[in-house]
Amino acid sequence: MKKTKKIYMVMTRVNVSLNELKQDVFDWLSLLRIVTIPETYRFGDEEVRQFSLQAISSQIQHLTEEENLWIKVNAENGEFQLHISKLTLREQTIIAGSTFSAYQTMIEDYYDTRMVRNGMYGYIRSLDDYLYNNVENIEKRTFETDSEIKQLPKRYDHKKAVIIDCNQLAGYDVYFKGLCLTSCWKMYYSSLYTQIIPKPIFMEVQQVQAIEELGSQVFKITLFNDPFNWDLPVNQKYQRLFRDQMGYDQLAWNNGTGVLRPPFIEYAFVEEVIQTVQYQNNYYQPVEKKNATYFVTRSYDNRRQKYVVNRTKGILNAQAYFPWIDEKSRKMMNYRVLDPKMAIDDGLSAYEFYIRQFLEINVLDKKYEDFVSVLRFYLPKEAIQQLPLDALWDKLFDVNISNLKQKESSTRFDLEKAKNHLRVVFLDSSYLETINQTIDISE
Repeated sequence: MKKTKKIYMVMTRVNVSLNELKQDVFDWLSLLRIVTIPETYRFGDEEVRQFSLQAISSQIQHLTEEENLWIKVNAENGEFQLHISKLTLREQTIIAGSTFSAYQTMIEDYYDTRMVRNGMYGYIRSLDDYLYNNVENIEKRTFETDSEIKQLPKRYDHKKAVIIDCNQLAGYDVYFKGLCLTSCWKMYYSSLYTQIIPKPIFMEVQQVQAIEELGSQVFKITLFNDPFNWDLPVNQKYQRLFRDQMGYDQLAWNNGTGVLRPPFIEYAFVEEVIQTVQYQNNYYQPVEKKNATYFVTRSYDNRRQKYVVNRTKGILNAQAYFPWIDEKSRKMMNYRVLDPKMAIDDGLSAYEFYIRQFLEINVLDKKYEDFVSVLRFYLPKEAIQQLPLDALWDKLFDVNISNLKQKESSTRFDLEKAKNHLRVVFLDSSYLETINQTIDISE
């Protein structure tokens, strides 16, 4: 990979007044003038012009509460962009690594102070790390060789062009309820995140360089020591482990089939209550669900500000995999909602992953022995009619397959492997109106 040796920084802030907004813009302007010598700038849709402090200051003074524009400043050793949308500011900065190293203490103090005052989220990372994990367009990955690109996961975009499936990369930026979820060198999280992810999950995350609480509203997490060493195998391990511990990919993805990795944590949202289960080994270290011997369950009621945590030792029972149980029909069920139209293999890898995830389990539970365990896939109607069943049978070469039944809007079959069993049902997604509703699992 060809390296830029630059630093990429992002921060989003929300102001409560126009005067605060203007002050934030002036503070941003002061920072860039300290660390660089501005050469040109562009204000909104205007033409690029020679940088003039007097001119740009006058334009800042005339900002209104309804603004929606970009301010861009270029210098020899940096590019600075500021997006103003009403009273929200988003900074995007690229600076030379040498400049960052020279001013690192001041830059971090700038981020610390502004995040505490009105920040939503922010991060600082190597630009190379960002590009590697976030550039989907293959033609734009000019920083890699063909052999390097060949090894990366692929998918289709909405125009059926082949792109990199960045969902599978540890440092990919995804957004959930307007908040950025990523894993990189240095990250800032505001209290808005704790309305989704209980704060102790952030504060107790393992195998990171440092966790700092900035006031009572913001905390800062550093994954490893040097941002330019992001691609060392040990640091990439920490980057992946952080993302898995936080469960970001259990909350959001945009490739239609998911991340196809076992969870280290799982979330459930019931009205105002957040429920989580973290999976740990005998040393209280994070592990994949199926390898867990300790289970940390948390329940946080946002409205009543009630928080309950419980740690138990044991093994998983059937309900951990199949939470919907119908005693009358003697069935238990779980489901996945997929849209495989962006998958190059028509969803084959996803189907195999989820089937094995719910078939190859180790539970000591009488109910599992006596009940029918069901995995449902809810798919678009056209996907139901294009299931790659023959290829799926090849993938499941070590599994006994029986009772195949196909209809226009559904397909089902039974699987057995050793003492384990699973009924797989593919259904038209129109049957599922809302996720997390009470689901009728009778057939």
